[in-house]
Amino acid sequence: MKFYVFFMLSILLMSMAEHAGKYPDREFNSPVNRDFKLSGTFGELRTNHFHAGLDIKSENGMSGDPIYATHEGFVSRIRVEEFGYGNALYIEHPNGFTSVYAHLDKFSPEIAAYVKQEQYKAETFKIDLTPDKEKFPVAPHQQIGNMGNTGYSFGPHLHFEIRHTKDQTPVNPLHFGFNVADKRAPVIQQLIVYEYNESGRVTNSKVIQPTYQSTGQYTFEAPVELSSSKVSFGVRAYDMQDGATNQNGIYSIQCKVDDDPSFAFALDEIPFEQARYLNAHIDYRQKINENRFFHRCHPLEGNKLPIYYTGVDKGMIYLNAEQPRNVSMSVADFNGNVSTVTFEVVRDMSLLPKMPSIPLHQTLAEPEQVSIVSKPGIQVVWPKGSFYEKTPLNIEVIPSDGLGCFSPHFAITPTDAPVHNYYEINIEGLAVPAALRDKAFIARCEPSGNIANCGATWIGNNLSTGVRVISTYTIMVDTIAPKISTLHFGPKMTGWKRMAFKISDNFSAKDRGRDLIYDAWVDGQWILMSLDGKSSTLTHEFDGQLLPGEHQLVIKVTDDRGNESVLEKSFTL
Repeated sequence: MKFYVFFMLSILLMSMAEHAGKYPDREFNSPVNRDFKLSGTFGELRTNHFHAGLDIKSENGMSGDPIYATHEGFVSRIRVEEFGYGNALYIEHPNGFTSVYAHLDKFSPEIAAYVKQEQYKAETFKIDLTPDKEKFPVAPHQQIGNMGNTGYSFGPHLHFEIRHTKDQTPVNPLHFGFNVADKRAPVIQQLIVYEYNESGRVTNSKVIQPTYQSTGQYTFEAPVELSSSKVSFGVRAYDMQDGATNQNGIYSIQCKVDDDPSFAFALDEIPFEQARYLNAHIDYRQKINENRFFHRCHPLEGNKLPIYYTGVDKGMIYLNAEQPRNVSMSVADFNGNVSTVTFEVVRDMSLLPKMPSIPLHQTLAEPEQVSIVSKPGIQVVWPKGSFYEKTPLNIEVIPSDGLGCFSPHFAITPTDAPVHNYYEINIEGLAVPAALRDKAFIARCEPSGNIANCGATWIGNNLSTGVRVISTYTIMVDTIAPKISTLHFGPKMTGWKRMAFKISDNFSAKDRGRDLIYDAWVDGQWILMSLDGKSSTLTHEFDGQLLPGEHQLVIKVTDDRGNESVLEKSFTL
């Protein structure tokens, strides 16, 4: 198979083959019944996760392309949600795999009718259905819906996945024989080099720029000179397919030192429960501070991704003043196109090593230990497995400015350290008046100036919640009801196809905070209102269930702290 060309050494080949397993590459058909171009690849680096499938472009840049079952089977799951995958179908196949079709504009008529029936039965727009296997059998090439832009999608496309049915682990769909034209080698943008002291702490890191020589070949004009005896590297790169302008993700990286394998990975399978380890795979500080994704070519201590091959030194390169090391880092796409940067690394003892600057901290968190930091008025507990490397933790107490805050501001640092698990914040809430206790929440003060409602539960006189971001937190209250704005409505709507409204709140909900909940009724009967999470738009399609005549509409929206808005309007159909 041509994607193995990249892995030339037998030990690396065996490692990747064992991980990748065997996939039927002649059974699955194109879900769009044509060759396709990609706007996203499997394993692409995204915020807090790896991309779990392929993003297939619309043929004309608009919603509506017919979507087909890629293989025989039955519809095993149907999901509708305002964010995430939007309208999504799951088809279980007899060969042990399940295909997923997300962000659909529409389901096929029989599936759409079933979904609407179940939504009215449960009186909810957001729904997750698992119909019996006999209800919706599908044949290859059978149309199951239309391409769309629902959920967390920012342009018409099909998000397409193939998973192992037994555990729902996503597999790179390109293993299944889909043809994506690609003769273009990946682009190596930058490298990042890390220098370590004797105790293994990073003393210095810097981004370095290789020189393009020819197609697939990069180098440095002079040896890379470093002061430390122990170093490692990371790579920033992207891939492009034929006839497309998208900068997509790569498939694999292989590193060699003096022609010996040092480190490698290939993006074949990534279990959902491990996808957040992306923050250990990348240089998280570069992502947060510079918005640049670098693949680390050495695994951090707390990184549990099963995608790596590591040599004896686990991606680390040891230097001495007498012997330079020859390094090659090869980046490949799935079609076997490879770009390689080769260079020499030398240790220059005349370069003064930088002493690591350890910031003021109360505790040095370890990846496999529980970490606790307390200051007057706050206690923060990180469970085991929260960190990927040793991390200095500190809390600075900043007196409240009195502008709607009922506790000091607690600045937890470092703000550019990734956290894998939810951790617990407990803030003393004695300053919250008794009449406002049910309106109090733990607020995250984001760098943009926005305030996020992270939810809250009272435990005695302490307010508690779980978060996943290191930042500044305080106690605030929310007594302001959500807003309901009219977008498309009139007193006389005879012949109209829909009515639409926008809902909004004064605080966004993050982590344990709850999004707005809503319901709508006409003449006392619940009606289906679909919610587009991107635009916060509520829409009701007039489908004949409301008869001609005068009607009374009621919409109720409630926020995380129980504040409620009600809109009442009369209209005629």
